Amino acid sequence: MHREIIHVSRQGDRTANQDCCLTVERAGGALLLLADGMGGHPHGELAAQVFIDSMARQFKGAAVPLAKPWEFLRYSIEQSHHDIVTAGRQQNPPVEPRTTAVACLLQDRQACWAHVGDSRLYLIRDGTVVTRTRDHSLVEEMIQRGELEEAGRERHPLRNYVSRSLGGDKRPPGITLSEPCALKSGDLLLLCSDGLWASTPEAHMAGLADARLLEQAAGELAVAAERAAHPGSDNVTLLACRVSE
Repeated sequence: MHREIIHVSRQGDRTANQDCCLTVERAGGALLLLADGMGGHPHGELAAQVFIDSMARQFKGAAVPLAKPWEFLRYSIEQSHHDIVTAGRQQNPPVEPRTTAVACLLQDRQACWAHVGDSRLYLIRDGTVVTRTRDHSLVEEMIQRGELEEAGRERHPLRNYVSRSLGGDKRPPGITLSEPCALKSGDLLLLCSDGLWASTPEAHMAGLADARLLEQAAGELAVAAERAAHPGSDNVTLLACRVSE
């Protein structure tokens, strides 16, 4: 399948952009990566960049297509966690940088993804969000338990509290993995930081799948998210991949 892939990242109203994203394409597949360095901890941008670099290095060194893509994602994300911890210890003075992250592996007309924290992946088909990752956050867990309505997410005082992240603790966090998902022509995979999804209606994100000019539409979506959250806009980053025959 043909892949049309674009990246957009905007600083928003923050003093720095701690988001990172990257696509690594090989003859046997592609790896989509996005990380959102956590600003509440020192050097979030370092954690995000180390995640990207570690995952890219491991994918470039792997034999593709991968027989067990979910195992690769689990192992490589755990390794990236250790690399982040090591990078933090090498700073002077030592720090404990953290990041949320999402990764998606494409091969054999299938997608398999994994995430930690509240960076998300959406699968959009026929103009509708078919599925999305569920955040590792206090508010998401409350919604899943029926203790909070979805509409109350934006107003909850702990809406930014993330319960899992990469870096910091020596032991890797729990990683949520998807089952392999068969892709259809016209499907769009959207990876994004909370700077996008927290300020953008899901229907607007779903509209990307039908955009004639994907890069232009994605840029406009990021600008709209930035403006909607002004003057407190977070970094806004998205990676979109549309597949076709």
